[in-house]
Amino acid sequence: MPERVSAIPAWAWIVGAVLAIVIIFTGYRVVQTQHRLQTVQSELVSAKDEAAQANARLAEFEKRADSLKSELDKANAQRNELQAKLDQATTEMESAKSELEDKQSRLETVQSELESANQAADQSKTGAAQLQKQVTSLNSELEKANAQRKELQTKLDQASSDTERLKSELEQANAERKELQTELNRAKSEVQPAPGGNAQSEPGQ
Repeated sequence: MPERVSAIPAWAWIVGAVLAIVIIFTGYRVVQTQHRLQTVQSELVSAKDEAAQANARLAEFEKRADSLKSELDKANAQRNELQAKLDQATTEMESAKSELEDKQSRLETVQSELESANQAADQSKTGAAQLQKQVTSLNSELEKANAQRKELQTKLDQASSDTERLKSELEQANAERKELQTELNRAKSEVQPAPGGNAQSEPGQ
């Protein structure tokens, strides 16, 4: 029996050792490849979950954007209504201004008449009392016109402020929507199967 063992050529031992090494290395590579495949599959499932979450967030932000757009349309309608009222008030204010200028002209005339009336001794008291009443009435109308102008200016400032705020909220919502769309596109590109492979269905299909 020892003689038969010693009769095996040395190259046979070398070939056997090489085959054993190749088998061990191949087995290690198979285990490593399988482990890597499991990792990739886990990452694919995670990417699909993230894509589904991104779709849900995108839908939520789309609803929010639609709501903001509806609010903006409502605000624009209110602004247009306020603008119409403001135009009407401006027209009325211009009319009041014209009337005021006319009354100021009349006031100057009245003051001139007052000076003339003061020169007339027999009509001084009666004329002065009448002219004083006219001056008081004109001053009251002037104060009323100024108060109306300030009120209209306040309404205009408030309407402009509300419009700018709504525009800012809409721009922010659009920016968030674009950011989510970018994340979704990137997630879809990461989970897309390689050409020739077994394509797995996308979420929602």
